[in-house]
Amino acid sequence: MAHDSRTPRRPGMDGRRRNDLHKLDVYRCALELYRTVGRIVAGFPRGEADLRSQMRRACRSVPFNIGEGVGKRGRARAAAYEVALGETKELLVALDCVEIDKLAAVDAVIAAQDLADRAAAMLTKLIRSAEAEQR
Repeated sequence: MAHDSRTPRRPGMDGRRRNDLHKLDVYRCALELYRTVGRIVAGFPRGEADLRSQMRRACRSVPFNIGEGVGKRGRARAAAYEVALGETKELLVALDCVEIDKLAAVDAVIAAQDLADRAAAMLTKLIRSAEAEQR
């Protein structure tokens, strides 16, 4: 779709609608994790529908819960981030299974693990920050 010169473009936003959530590194990381896991599971052979479904649900839950947490305060914010953190840990286990079962290229698995680790580290800090708001 061509850009209409009457519609102002925001710098660096590649023409897509963005909001404050997209400014959060943890959210952008979660979306990249979602994309990466999506590519991995798309290559699974027949017979791996359960693992594919489990991984898709887990990686989709991470950005959803980050978005939910942003809209909350204190303990409720920490709780949403804790769910997202739990889902990243679940993905790490699933990715270990993918590697053991040789269902994807090792480089792709490592890239997804790195993203999950990065998201988990940021979520851990966000949880601590949200809990500190309560004190």
